Amino acid sequence: MLVSLGVSYRKAPLATLDAVGFRDIPAFYNLLRGIEGLDGAMILQTCNRVELFLDAKDPKEIRNIMLREWALETKFKLGELNRLVDAREGKSVVEYLVRLAAGLESMLIGENQIVGQLKNSLAEALSNNSASPLLEDTVHRAISAGASIRDQTGIGRGTVSLGSAAMKLAEETLGKLQDSRVLLLGTGQVGMLVMKALRARGVSSIIVAGRTVQRTRSFCRTFGGTPVEFQTVPSQLASTDLVIVATRSSNYLLTKDSLAHRENSNRRLLFLDLSNPRNVDPNVGELDNVIFKTIDDLRGIADNALAKRRELVKKAEALVTLRVEKITALLQREEAEPIVSDIYRRADQVREEVLRKTLSKLDLTVEQQESLKSMTVSLVEKLLDGPVLNLRRAAERKDERVLTAAGQIFRGE
Repeated sequence: MLVSLGVSYRKAPLATLDAVGFRDIPAFYNLLRGIEGLDGAMILQTCNRVELFLDAKDPKEIRNIMLREWALETKFKLGELNRLVDAREGKSVVEYLVRLAAGLESMLIGENQIVGQLKNSLAEALSNNSASPLLEDTVHRAISAGASIRDQTGIGRGTVSLGSAAMKLAEETLGKLQDSRVLLLGTGQVGMLVMKALRARGVSSIIVAGRTVQRTRSFCRTFGGTPVEFQTVPSQLASTDLVIVATRSSNYLLTKDSLAHRENSNRRLLFLDLSNPRNVDPNVGELDNVIFKTIDDLRGIADNALAKRRELVKKAEALVTLRVEKITALLQREEAEPIVSDIYRRADQVREEVLRKTLSKLDLTVEQQESLKSMTVSLVEKLLDGPVLNLRRAAERKDERVLTAAGQIFRGE
């Protein structure tokens, strides 16, 4: 059965999301593969949420095991984690995944970034041999459903992106940004959104630093900005107005010590940390003329955006219900497929055997033999159409008695 355990921005501030985030995801996947009763797992970790999607035999037991392992891995208090976690099972997990893909669970309603994050999370789970067929199938179907809901409602069009929201927050502090000198630390998807938002506001003085010089140069060729080596970042801060940080580092990249070059500077400097876990030490905000903000500070902008989009959200909500029913029915129907395959396989074996004996007694041309063969195939298919359809419908209703009986009958038990 599908199970999800998650902590999101709805209950936890960024500092808490930072604390419950996994620093070494491949290592945690390695641990999960050794847990009995857990058939699959996917970790979704973004700046707004840390989620575990699981395929487990016993939902209640796996919840307790996973929360304990989660707390041990992150050194977070188990009691507090229990209080913050939203737990879902079965159909509720499908609904939540569809809502995620449609952008209805995002801080900025309708934003598209979550779709890429879901795809990347599934790819990471698959590369770590942790995604079960049920999990993979469900996530793919949810992403497809989310895309359809976005198309039908237009909820993703004109959405305030994370990059645009960050720029609005920066403008509230610094005023117009056209003449500001900006440092962007991070060349991933969030960095791309931020760069597009900066360029849209006419900001031209943008320097960029990333994990490697080669990646940074490639990013700047595509999206703009001037690449610099990460080692030079502290010296750049003396003449910078706005620093936007969006990396996946597990440590603080910038601290008070990084600002040594700014001693006695009267120039205001805004740090905007969009990373999870945090990449900027909050203590930088204690320095004179230094302002520190995080993604938590974007919530006011998100609330305003939601107020304007309530009608679109209502339309999307109705479509979610329809899509979830369809996906759930398809997933339940697939429970009958092993029995269906076995029925067809056994029927085909009998058909082949009877056909072979019949042909050995008749003197037929090749064309006549093919006609007889086609007739036997058609006969088997027509005979099984009804029973197979009823089996699939029983699976959709989760009628285990019918499925069990069918398995026993067609196995001759």
